[in-house]
This record gives sequence, C-alpha cells and structure tokens, in this order.
Amino acid sequence: MSLRQSYLKNSSQRGFSIVELMIAMVLGLVLMGGVIQAFISTKQTYNLNEEMAWIQENARFSVGFMAEDLRMAGYYGCASRASSIANVLKDPDTSWVTDFGKGIHGYDGDSTSFPNTVFPRPVTASLPNSLPKTDVFTIHKADLDNAFQVVSHNANSSVIGLQSPHNFPDGTILIVSDCHHSAVFQSTAPQQNKVNHNPGNSVSPGNCTKGLGLPVVCSANGTGYTYKEDAFVMRAIGHAYYIDTASNGVPSLFRESLDTGGSTTTAEEMVQGVENMQIQYGLDKDGDSIPDRYVDASDVGDDDWETNVVSARITLLLRSLTELASTPQAFSYLGTSYTPTDNYVRRVYSTTVKLRNRGV
Repeated sequence: MSLRQSYLKNSSQRGFSIVELMIAMVLGLVLMGGVIQAFISTKQTYNLNEEMAWIQENARFSVGFMAEDLRMAGYYGCASRASSIANVLKDPDTSWVTDFGKGIHGYDGDSTSFPNTVFPRPVTASLPNSLPKTDVFTIHKADLDNAFQVVSHNANSSVIGLQSPHNFPDGTILIVSDCHHSAVFQSTAPQQNKVNHNPGNSVSPGNCTKGLGLPVVCSANGTGYTYKEDAFVMRAIGHAYYIDTASNGVPSLFRESLDTGGSTTTAEEMVQGVENMQIQYGLDKDGDSIPDRYVDASDVGDDDWETNVVSARITLLLRSLTELASTPQAFSYLGTSYTPTDNYVRRVYSTTVKLRNRGV
C-alpha cells in the first residue's frame, strides 16, 4: 500500500459526521426521556402506595381504638345498669367529664350550639361547606386494669378498705361496684390500703354526700349502702373523641381524657389525617337488644342515652398527608358525592360496634 492510500484510509476513520452526531444525540435523548419518565411514574406509584398504606393504617388504628372503647361504654363493674348506679359527685350534669350516668353520649356537629370551646372544629377550607360537620362522642367506664377488691366498708365513717395498696392520688374519681349497685365518687384523703368518700373534698368537684346508695340524696349522710367483700374499687375513665387541627396544620383525631387526682382533662392527638367523623346511634325501643334504627345524636332523647342506645356506627373520612393527585378527587361520604378544591386523596371507613353493657 502506498503512502497516499494509507493516509486516505486513516483520514476517513478519524470521526463522525455532524449528521451522525445529531442522530446519536436524538436517540440518546429519547432513551433518557424514557428512563426519566419510567422513574417519575415509578416514584408516583410508590408515593401513592405509601400514602394509601398510611391512610389504611391510620383508619385501622382509629376505628379499632374507638371501637374497643365503645364496646365497654357504661361498664361500671358487676352492676352496670343505669338504674343501679349512684353518682354522688357534685353537679355531675354540668360537664361531660363527670356525667357518668349515660356511659355514652354524643354531640351532633351540625347542631347550632356545637362545636364549642371544649371541642373545636378542624380547619377544612378545601372541603365543601355542605359536608356534615364533624361529631363528638364521650365514653365513661371503669378501668379494669386499676381494680382493687374491697375487704371492708365503714359507711358511717366513709372508709373503704382494700385488699392491696393502691396508687390513687387525692381527688381521683373512682367507682365501687358489686353485683347489685355501683357508685361513682371522688376519693378523699386516700391511705395506702383505703379510700375515703367523704363530702366536701378540697379537690373539685367533690362529693355531695357520703351515702353511696340509691336514690342519691345530696345531704351529709344521704342514702346509705355498705359494700362487702364481693365489691371492687376501680378508677373511673372518661374519654371524649373529636376532630381538630394538629400543630402542623393536618386535621387529626384527638382524645380528651379524665386525669387522676381531680376532674381536669388532658387532650392528646391520636391519629393524623382524619378530616371528619360521623357517628350514629342504634336505638332499641322494643327491648330485644337489636337496634330498630340508627339516628344522629340530636335525635337521641336523654333517657335513651342511659338505656336504649345499644350500638354505634362510626364513619371516618381520611385524607393523604400530601397532595398526590393532579386534579381534585371527588369522593362519596354517607351517600353524597363531594368535590374538594385540593388534590389530596381521600378514603372513607366505617364500622358498627355493639355496646356490651346494653341489652342482652
């Protein structure tokens, strides 16, 4: 091969033409675009699945937690019938905290007198105004995990002796119960193995009488009743469930609980992402322990709360933590369709709970 031929051969292999480079760049961009699109799609799917799992887990916890509390509503020991309970606290009907006569009680969020400063309403500006306003319900019951057997009861001196030492601070609201009667009272000057139920406690609200029998007579001695060794003393529990806005701006399920050592309460955030809660109550009017119909709290009479409410149906509306959708997502809640002004993903969860201490 001559020198000229060798030069021409080598020079023809020195690089690509501009056309070849442009074609290679276009093909590379197409491939890169496909990879980016696949990544974005996979990321969106992952975020959606993660948010949906978050919603489902929050719903499961919310529904399960409230259902467990609802089942034991009105449990005051062996005698849990409303007609067998003596509430000797002063002015027990002035606050939901001390109103142990009902066991369960609800507030209709659409009532003109509700919500109030105790139970506020969450900020849901992106939801339609026609959406039912969130409800509130309260639970009262005895704490089985803090139960102590009675070994003696001197009704005249208001002293109940217990089998083992307790940890009830002064002013703790307690329940004493046998299979005939139950009484709600506030402990006064508790000792290691004793609790007192004298009137005039220094911690609010105090007892109106030292008599733990029925009917409740708010006098010094009231109606006497002596509890024997088949009775137990338990801490009284009061819970109120409602929806409010958390510190980070997310609507959440809250629970307000009765403290030990008085009638004060403490609110705690339970689950984030809960925007609305509706609860209906099953009324049994014919005494067969089966609800004849489900009604809102505003349609339940005062006497019905104590005897005829045998079940409760909770319906929750939950949303994602971030706005995942590209457009507002319509949802159906209690048989009505709504379209919000945001891009959150929402789901509805419902459960019906039988109240174990009502009916058969």
